[in-house]
Amino acid sequence: MIHIPTGGRNVRLLAIGYGIMLFVWVTLEDNAIWPVSLLGLGLAILIVYLTIIDKINGQLFAVRWLPFIGIASGGLIGLTAGLCITGLMFFKNAVHAHVFLDFPLGLMLAMLQRTPSWTAVGALLGLGSGLGWMAFMAEKNT
Repeated sequence: MIHIPTGGRNVRLLAIGYGIMLFVWVTLEDNAIWPVSLLGLGLAILIVYLTIIDKINGQLFAVRWLPFIGIASGGLIGLTAGLCITGLMFFKNAVHAHVFLDFPLGLMLAMLQRTPSWTAVGALLGLGSGLGWMAFMAEKNT
């Protein structure tokens, strides 16, 4: 059986730390793609993790459900990452309000076009993580 832990003080500190990183990033004058991509991925992971902890905290699951939980959570992270990245780009454009945008509309739409691919990649990574965790639990129990 797998026990889903409850959220505690560390989760709140993690969210506060992410907020501070996001605040620092918004104030910087840059238009690089990789920082916003990493921040969007981090936000997606944080959102999915907090949602999972909120909805199913403290419950027990059979080990056989790990691949399915991995697929669902990984796919949600991939889907949410594309939306978060585009949202952060739009937010930075709105905050800075330059004549020439930090992230043009074409770039934001290109990031949205990658969302289905990121969803598939996230689901496959979740499946691999779930199968690996399942194998680890089988090895641990023998």
